[in-house]
Amino acid sequence: MVQISKLSSLKQRVVDRIVRDLVTHLRPHWEFSMLRQHHVYGDAALVEIAETANVNNGLFNVASGTIKVEDYVFFGHNVCVLTGTHDYTKFDLERQTTIPKSGRDVIIKRGAWIASNVTILGPCLIGEHAVVAAGSVVSSDVAPHSIVGGIPARKIGEINQNPIPADPTQPEEQVKTRAEK
Repeated sequence: MVQISKLSSLKQRVVDRIVRDLVTHLRPHWEFSMLRQHHVYGDAALVEIAETANVNNGLFNVASGTIKVEDYVFFGHNVCVLTGTHDYTKFDLERQTTIPKSGRDVIIKRGAWIASNVTILGPCLIGEHAVVAAGSVVSSDVAPHSIVGGIPARKIGEINQNPIPADPTQPEEQVKTRAEK
């Protein structure tokens, strides 16, 4: 009886060790795949992502166009970039299958920041160094150096392109909001 419990205990420790080692070894890969790997719905050749861009776990739907993400663009988590659309005037299977083949391209220009949980609906162009606030739905073009937010996304501010050197006695302001205009 003592022999069996010792054997059982040893077996459990070996299994625990194997599982712990496996989890330790695989955890970086799980984190990479969950947090950093983007997903493409459609032909991946229609998505162009610059090497310096960080799209985290973005979803790219290229059913109806192409998607281009330029240098130094960065996404928060759960960003969806959708070129596909359906004809809402159709019904049943026809609504599911009536999808334009092209013409709904999305371009995200250099240095844009797309915060978490944003949905971008093509066709649209997001300008250089623009900022899209978390949870927004972008359904039209975003001007360079502008800040947009809401559903649908609207301009809520702009980024000063030529900041005045900071006065060490005053906090530096680089964003003009609607309230300041």
